[in-house]
Amino acid sequence: MAELLDPTGVAVSIGGVTLRTPGLAGTAEVHHAGGSGMRAAEDATVEFLDSLERAGVEEQLTVEIKDLWETDQDTGSRAAGGDTDIEAEVPGPGTGLGQFLLYTAEDGTVSWHLPVDVPRDPAALASRGGDSRVYRVPRSVAPMVQTDESGHRGLIGMVGSRLLKVLVFPVVDPVLRPFEPATYRQAAGGPLPDWSTLTAGPALLFLHGTMSQSHTGFRRMPETLVAELHRRYEGRVLALDHFTVSVDPTENVRWLAKQLPEGLGMTVDVIAHSRGGLVGRVMAERGPELGLGGVVDVRTLVMVGTPNAGTVLADPEHLGTLLDRVTNLIQLVPDNPVTDTVDVVLTVLKQLAVGAFGGLDGLISMDPNGSYLREFLNQPTTTASTYRAVASNFEPAQGSPLARTARNVIVDVVFGNSENDLIVPTEGVYHVSGLDGFAPADPLVFPAAAAVDHSSFWVQEAFAQKVLEWLPPRG
Repeated sequence: MAELLDPTGVAVSIGGVTLRTPGLAGTAEVHHAGGSGMRAAEDATVEFLDSLERAGVEEQLTVEIKDLWETDQDTGSRAAGGDTDIEAEVPGPGTGLGQFLLYTAEDGTVSWHLPVDVPRDPAALASRGGDSRVYRVPRSVAPMVQTDESGHRGLIGMVGSRLLKVLVFPVVDPVLRPFEPATYRQAAGGPLPDWSTLTAGPALLFLHGTMSQSHTGFRRMPETLVAELHRRYEGRVLALDHFTVSVDPTENVRWLAKQLPEGLGMTVDVIAHSRGGLVGRVMAERGPELGLGGVVDVRTLVMVGTPNAGTVLADPEHLGTLLDRVTNLIQLVPDNPVTDTVDVVLTVLKQLAVGAFGGLDGLISMDPNGSYLREFLNQPTTTASTYRAVASNFEPAQGSPLARTARNVIVDVVFGNSENDLIVPTEGVYHVSGLDGFAPADPLVFPAAAAVDHSSFWVQEAFAQKVLEWLPPRG
């Protein structure tokens, strides 16, 4: 049932949500997940719903605010952060879950918001999962606009309401799992082979990047390639699902070392994507000092789209603005696929949301100007490992949807118009300025004409050919 808002700023409780709306009058109603009440107010696109499902993101509740008018002359800002913001206190996500909010204004523009005043204790996710979260969104009332002639409604269709959609997702603990042709696209990979089997010859380890987990980050890899690698390594193929934001790559390696038997003596080749390549480098270069001495030896490390020189997108403040701009571009382009863009946005938001609980060390580790790369990883060192690199300079293919083209223009501006794959600078995968000892031989670099972005390496035939060349059969 709708309740009146209080423009004096006094808190109003509605359906388990507390709203403070200084200077704003109107009504509000809370719709919980699974209910039919929102059907009259919104109509989310199939693409958006599919992206949520793939990312493991579910709606917790939606606050619908309508019949809005401002009661004073201070119209505030279209961006949250002032004293006149709408403040919504909502139930916490629950134990082991993260949470963020998608705000849709009356004109259909959207913005993503993280909770404020959240404890930065890494254990908070488990111990305080049931408490509340506070979000702030802009108060000012946006002028209404009509849909275009095609009836395009963006990600979420509107009939004059302002929506605060609270979304939750599971936070998965790290795990070392098998990576097999029959199960590599599944969340649960089954038990590992015994250690004696894994040390009978070289093993292959997959390290995902910022694309959530192994079964999502590598799901586009052809089954034929996975099967051939499985044959070559005689079934000794593993994947590590690891935290990508709350801890840095050094802590990822320390965690792995604690899971393995002392003196294991396992030799591994590694295929690593994005940030996972930094984890692979720490294993190869700093493994002994982190507990891997005599346990794991990295023979070959294949780094795919790895930000060895960092990426400017690791700046959380910069990233938030970019995510809003990219998401709003989707709204402007009718009848075009948007799932790839939404998937990337949701992935990064999940990282930031978890970071709000446990810190952003994992994200900051990719900052090109941060201390992790400058003072720790990108320092002269010695390693017997062989490094290989795969990179791309992405430009939209001829005739590609405007949404993807516009997204690339924005990202190129962020990167200072230097070549990039939408996430990582091209050259920074295989070259680090001032680090003479870092020079992966014979890098595979996809040209702009190939239109390969940060998530598309796996389906390229040239990628499969190079991997099989770099990782020959045993003996």
